Amino acid sequence: MSRIPANKLYALGWYNEGIAYLKINQFEEAMQFINTALDALPENPDFLVGKGDVYLSLGNNEEAYYYYRRAVDNEPENFRAWLNMGTALMRLENYTDSLECYRHANVIKDHDGEVWLGIGICLLNLGETDEASNALKTAIRLKPNQPALWYHLGRIERDTGKALKLLMRGYRMDPDNVDILLEMTRIYIQLGNKEEAGKVLERAYELSPKNLRVVEMMEYYVLETTWNEVFDKPYGNNSEDEVF
Repeated sequence: MSRIPANKLYALGWYNEGIAYLKINQFEEAMQFINTALDALPENPDFLVGKGDVYLSLGNNEEAYYYYRRAVDNEPENFRAWLNMGTALMRLENYTDSLECYRHANVIKDHDGEVWLGIGICLLNLGETDEASNALKTAIRLKPNQPALWYHLGRIERDTGKALKLLMRGYRMDPDNVDILLEMTRIYIQLGNKEEAGKVLERAYELSPKNLRVVEMMEYYVLETTWNEVFDKPYGNNSEDEVF
């Protein structure tokens, strides 16, 4: 029996270490470990998905898509690759291809709340409101406590007050969810509450300073408010909607 090279033997350990860092938003360390694993096994689908997940967390959806695509090319039945590729495409507002990815994932694993959430959001953006409603109801039934559900419901709610309540529900489940924090920032800006918007945005920046979506929101915030009035003074406790 031929001996397994040490680099391949340890590849799974490096990958797992990378995923552990990803879970605590240490993206540089996560990427280093996953890249080391990929150096040993460059076409391993799970490792490719892991690298895609790092890029997705950083808001680099094009790069994320590339690695998910490579993963499914190597393993067409990889559920996480199809699911997360759908998310990357959704963030790129390519709802047609995103829906196709979610439906591939749905064939592999039918009773998954995340899949049905993705299907529902895509259908909604494609104007298929009845089908979208049924899909979202299925998502709520299968997995009501997923923060992403309340994030997307908040995004599509036209009433800003109701949208904020939906986002707050997701926030209470996952206070470190950058997507939710950014959408809350946008809503607070629309409501004219620039101080609360600044506090929420600052928290998002602390969690993920290299996230492209965080940077874009900071630019939007600068355009809509006076930056220094929020970040150069201690925060007060006057807002009824304060979350920190």
